[in-house]
Amino acid sequence: MFFYQIFKISPMLCIVASVFFMLPTAHAKIEIPAYQLDEDKHLVVNYLYRLLDESQQKTFNEINDFTENKWQQAHLTSGDLLIMPGKNWLVFELVNKSKETKKTYIEIANQVRMNSVDLFTQDSHKNIDQKNMQLQRGNNRSVMITVAPYSQVIIYLAIESSTQLRSSLMIYSSEVYIEESNALQFQQGVAIGGLFCLSIAFMLLFFATGNKLIFILSGYFLTNTLLLSVMFGFNLYYLLPYLPELVGIEIPLLTAISAIFLLIFTAQFFNLKAKSYNIYQVIRISLWGLLLYMPLSIQFSIVDNVNISMAIYALVLFSLIILGLYLHRHDSRLALLFTFVMAVQFIFVLVVISSVNWFDIGFIAYRSLVYGAFFWINCLLVTFILSRQYRHQLIDKQKAQRQAIRNAITSEKAQEELFRLQSQSQGELENRVQERTLELNIALQELEDANHELEQKNTLDELTGLFNRRFYDQKIIAEYRRSKRNLTPLSLVIIDIDHFKVVNDTYGHLAGDRCIAWLSEHIKQSLKRSTDMAFRYGGEEFCLILPDTDGKGAVALAEKLRENIANQACIYKDVSIPLTISNGIFTYLQQDNVLPEQLFSSADKALYQAKNNGRNQTQECKDCLE
Repeated sequence: MFFYQIFKISPMLCIVASVFFMLPTAHAKIEIPAYQLDEDKHLVVNYLYRLLDESQQKTFNEINDFTENKWQQAHLTSGDLLIMPGKNWLVFELVNKSKETKKTYIEIANQVRMNSVDLFTQDSHKNIDQKNMQLQRGNNRSVMITVAPYSQVIIYLAIESSTQLRSSLMIYSSEVYIEESNALQFQQGVAIGGLFCLSIAFMLLFFATGNKLIFILSGYFLTNTLLLSVMFGFNLYYLLPYLPELVGIEIPLLTAISAIFLLIFTAQFFNLKAKSYNIYQVIRISLWGLLLYMPLSIQFSIVDNVNISMAIYALVLFSLIILGLYLHRHDSRLALLFTFVMAVQFIFVLVVISSVNWFDIGFIAYRSLVYGAFFWINCLLVTFILSRQYRHQLIDKQKAQRQAIRNAITSEKAQEELFRLQSQSQGELENRVQERTLELNIALQELEDANHELEQKNTLDELTGLFNRRFYDQKIIAEYRRSKRNLTPLSLVIIDIDHFKVVNDTYGHLAGDRCIAWLSEHIKQSLKRSTDMAFRYGGEEFCLILPDTDGKGAVALAEKLRENIANQACIYKDVSIPLTISNGIFTYLQQDNVLPEQLFSSADKALYQAKNNGRNQTQECKDCLE
């Protein structure tokens, strides 16, 4: 029975054996594990080999002749593929052991940052087919490979990059590729469409409320929607496939615009223009820098633009974290929450940068899902900040309303009490009103006396009782204008005690103060009109403003005062102290180009002349204008 079963299946075994031995070897020089096309989807990590050392210089014809020891397995734990600067040669094998032709799709991620991606297929008959994967549309560009029944194909990839970055290599069956494409499009459509609807909702909310912050967030969300679309592959090149130079041009523009909206939102949210103008100026400078970078980015390569854009956005977020901590330290509302949101965004950016460039964390193959989640979390957190601010504003408004209600109730109760008292005793109310009126009049009188006393202290010199220097500076301008307006003379007399230092040195400073006070009394007595004013200008120097007084009248008054002082002596503690004074006079008669300060300087020149001529005399300045 056993031999009968063996005999029965022997023809089938022979057919299978003959087919197996008839399979040609695609590349005998490289023995690598072959990827069986019986799986729907796989990351090509266990089947991928990388060319060692000489990869940057070799062409496909040279690569095709390399032996096995020139290659090493390119497997990474998390599935990411490390692309080094220069030209990277990778190889793997596809085997079809079925009787049907297999169509499979090869997809490589993160091609937007690669200079070129060339794919070479070599079938069992040594036929070579070359394709450029970057001529396809979208960010996840794929190429279809057809493998005949009971055959195998060796796939060579030549990836050229300017910088080190992470990628992933996926293989799909045709059925799963359609399913995955539909699922990916649905996933991306939900992420992009949701963000777009959020931006439109905020725009409509702005039209309803007129809140500037809502308008700024609407622009920020719309920019993030476009940026997410670009990261998903829906860029200008998708619309204009015959202009490959447009690839990547949107990334720096949208990144800069997004950072601009975020900076404007920060300045408006914390009202930095009013609360911290220096920080507001720094933000303004940053905005101009971002606007300047946008046209300059056109001159850079795609890789440089991506790296610069990511660095700029990370720097903006880090700066906003520092700003948030600074504002929190100064007790700014919601500054700590703002710092947390910016820190989350900063961590997201660092994860993207590190995953794409350095760390093998299996991120690239699922970046569409991660990008969508990152952008949605970011927008929801920023919306949460605005909602918290609205809540605080609502609480403040409610507190103000409650306080207004309490005030209204208190006022109403007071009015009711007033009406009750008025109904009880109109006379008593009138008496109280009279008492309060009297108290108010007394308070007003006391306030007026206090103001008068304060005015005197501000305008009078304590030692002499004359007006002080500050009041002189005000009065001389007023009298100058009145003289000029009314075309009346205005005389200025400067009085100085002769050899006053000798008096202080001989009799002491207290005696000197007594002499100054004694002279001040004589000056007061010499002024006969209420419009004439005397000032203690400083030390032993005095000044007289004589409105409507010509030079003769001013000289007569000054001479009479001088003679009175010279004919008497100041008595201090039974000691007679003889004094003399010198006078300088200037009269303003509406001369051209004469300013108030020149009145004093001219009179001072006359005083100087009196002192030079021997003191104890009066001199009038007539031709000494500066």
